[in-house]
Amino acid sequence: MAYTEFEIHPNETIIYHAMPNRKWYVIAWKIISGVVIVIILTLIINSLLASFTDNALNSFLPAQFAELLTKILYLGVIPMGAASLILEDIACTYFGEFILTEQRIWIRGSPYAWSQSDIPLEDISSITWRRDAVFIRLKSTHKINVLTFPEGKLFVQAYKNHVSSS
Repeated sequence: MAYTEFEIHPNETIIYHAMPNRKWYVIAWKIISGVVIVIILTLIINSLLASFTDNALNSFLPAQFAELLTKILYLGVIPMGAASLILEDIACTYFGEFILTEQRIWIRGSPYAWSQSDIPLEDISSITWRRDAVFIRLKSTHKINVLTFPEGKLFVQAYKNHVSSS
């Protein structure tokens, strides 16, 4: 799917526009806490599993090669995977956008930074808010979409006000 900006349809007006909290201290907290999590996760997993993996690899590989593979796995691949998940969360904060119009809900950056979708209002069977998350149940697929952003309660209230008034 091509990544595009929101385009309003003919005879459509925006009822509510929400974006994640993009303040510098929120982003800084996500970065700092992410780095700490990656370091702690790496140390714990490395200390618990590295010797077991090294011994298992030693059974069929030369000792130096087994040790190198263990280090690459626990000090390279696993930290990089954890860091990519944290970077993706930070990207969701930058790209996330939630727009409620008279005809649809347009979503960008949730649940993944690269995702983008349109939900027609006619396809929504229920919408609720709990703990900074909006739960949208669809009529067509009975699937539940979960969107997390700080203004979720106001977003749901705006949706319910619009549905009750029309």
